[in-house]
Amino acid sequence: YGKRMRQMITHDHVSQWMNELKTAWEGKDPDRALRLFEETALYRERPFNPGTTQEEYRRYWAGIVDLEDIRFDYEIVAVVNDTACVHWENWYRESIGGKLDHLDGVFIIIFDEHGKCAQFSQWWFME
Repeated sequence: YGKRMRQMITHDHVSQWMNELKTAWEGKDPDRALRLFEETALYRERPFNPGTTQEEYRRYWAGIVDLEDIRFDYEIVAVVNDTACVHWENWYRESIGGKLDHLDGVFIIIFDEHGKCAQFSQWWFME
């Protein structure tokens, strides 16, 4: 991660950010989700191949418009300086009447000095 300013981010700020992500997920709104990542330099959906451009982030989020019965829940595990750790669960169907998929994962979100997401990493498992 190199040297960076260690801004203090609050639990309330992380909660507001996560609520916005939840609204975007459940509302199947990729544009709303992408606004959260406008200042993000590294987006790790898979740990060994991070996205670094808005086009890559958009490709990842584009698929949510086709999902059904989306539910997204989260719990903020820790907030230390500029970094948040969030446990999340996500349920959805890839088609109407299809199998209900269940994902369980963790986000590590590093915020910049303006409270924007600078780095985003996630690890998840599917049931």
